[in-house]
Amino acid sequence: MGTNKNMLAVSLFTASLFLQQCSCTKTLGLDCAEIKYSFELPVKGYPDKDSISTGDTIWLEINESTSFKDDQSGQMIDYSNAGNIGSALGFQIYDSIQQNWYPAISQFLFLLTKGKELKRTPLDIEYSFAEETGRYLFKLGVIPKVKGLYRIVFSNSNNTYRNNDKCTKANFIINFKETNHNRHLTGYTGPDVPGGDLNFYVK
Repeated sequence: MGTNKNMLAVSLFTASLFLQQCSCTKTLGLDCAEIKYSFELPVKGYPDKDSISTGDTIWLEINESTSFKDDQSGQMIDYSNAGNIGSALGFQIYDSIQQNWYPAISQFLFLLTKGKELKRTPLDIEYSFAEETGRYLFKLGVIPKVKGLYRIVFSNSNNTYRNNDKCTKANFIINFKETNHNRHLTGYTGPDVPGGDLNFYVK
């Protein structure tokens, strides 16, 4: 019994560290070179209302050209044929009594129409993005089943390589664009800064 309690405490501590981040990182690539490029890969969430009902669907969508502007050099880079581009999505619920965020994957139904689910853990679900006709695509419908205050968090896609060049790596920063973060629901009243977090209340 004591061992189980210790394991639970460690799990909750680890979860709390993850949940405090607005963007974590995914590292799947081969470790044979330093990161050469840094790109931005925007995601859109809609509807981005701060309050929805159980059974409603929030769509998370990426639809971007495979050519990106490198943040360091300012040059446009063709980064098609990526072998491991994707994100780990965290689904979290706020406990007003404990005043902390906790994993909430079981509180949702999912409808994946573009991309592929790779792995599911108690903390997150990892997806790879599709590539079609010169664009990276991802579309996931998220349907809450239970009332509460929730947050969805996209990780970045780090150490991303191309299948024809596995040693030239790129980092992709995945932030919501043209989407309200609704951070006022969590008590945040500061400036709107980029991030991979989307907050909403389910009634």
